[in-house]
Amino acid sequence: MIVLETEKCPVCGTSVNKENLKGHLERVHSKRAGSVAERQPVVKSVSVFRSHRNRNFAILGLLALVVIGVSVAAASYDRGVHWHPHLSVTLNGSPFTVPADIGITSSLWKDHSLDQYGSGAAALHTHDTSGTIHVEVNTSHRDFTLHEFLAIWGQPSDGSAIDGHPVTSVTVDGVQQASATGDVVLKDGQQIVMTLSG
Repeated sequence: MIVLETEKCPVCGTSVNKENLKGHLERVHSKRAGSVAERQPVVKSVSVFRSHRNRNFAILGLLALVVIGVSVAAASYDRGVHWHPHLSVTLNGSPFTVPADIGITSSLWKDHSLDQYGSGAAALHTHDTSGTIHVEVNTSHRDFTLHEFLAIWGQPSDGSAIDGHPVTSVTVDGVQQASATGDVVLKDGQQIVMTLSG
């Protein structure tokens, strides 16, 4: 059994052997054969990549701009700092306790000039009596100092005394400071020792 492929005539719809379609159009539809041939669609072969190349480049360009924009925004966003310098105080050779909750409770939060840099607590504060100063600020574009911490605590902001006891020396990471009342920029992990007399 031989199966012949048929195709419908585009003019009359009759099923015709595929090989005979051209002849059918010339014989039966001779006046319309030219117009039927003209109506046959011309299909161009274009690769899928080439047809979408401009769109793909536009999408890739847009993605690159988004990545660059997010990177610039993230780099310029100031996350602030959360540092922990440590302050040890001695009075006549004995340990002097740095109070808990400096910059948290109102009785130990005397200076509010740095409030814009903190959130909830003072920008420079303590949680316990270990001497750890928490530098929790919303900017990394400004230095914060020991004198500012002392002012929050309610001590003279020039660093000259603590609870009325004169400061006789200050060392930072084992290095003696030139002046007992000189200011110290607070840094993470720093070891600050203040010696009091009287």
